[in-house]
Amino acid sequence: MNNLRAPELFIDKDGLWYSDGVLMINKEIIKLFATHLKKDGHDKYHIDLQNQLYPVRVEDTPFFVQSVSVTEQGSRVMIQLYDGRKFSLPQGNIIVKNNIPYISLIWQRDTKLSRPSYSELCKNLIEGDDGYFIICGDNEWLVEEIV
Repeated sequence: MNNLRAPELFIDKDGLWYSDGVLMINKEIIKLFATHLKKDGHDKYHIDLQNQLYPVRVEDTPFFVQSVSVTEQGSRVMIQLYDGRKFSLPQGNIIVKNNIPYISLIWQRDTKLSRPSYSELCKNLIEGDDGYFIICGDNEWLVEEIV
């Protein structure tokens, strides 16, 4: 019996998933893979599923925010990832590097914000003594530009 070859998995800079160079379009499979994505101590990613490890090449970040919404009461900011999952915008700084905004969802700077999602956040941008902040309800996020 021959062993099956694992597909070559890749996440591009816009959060699109590819298997053997073919764009993946099944959101349920993408969500399953993203939910089981792990990072090792060498900044390498893999999917840990059914006692098997499947390497994943990541061009920039493993997660990509497609949209942002503010709750009706204006107290929480919700993000929706490319894979369909929704989370509250995590505490911590919004890092802008080379004009690209990032947040830390699970690991340090692991999530890129799309331009429309960052524009939506910037509707709540204010300038303070210590820089720029996005403020929503009782929450605030420092926008930190790094070189």
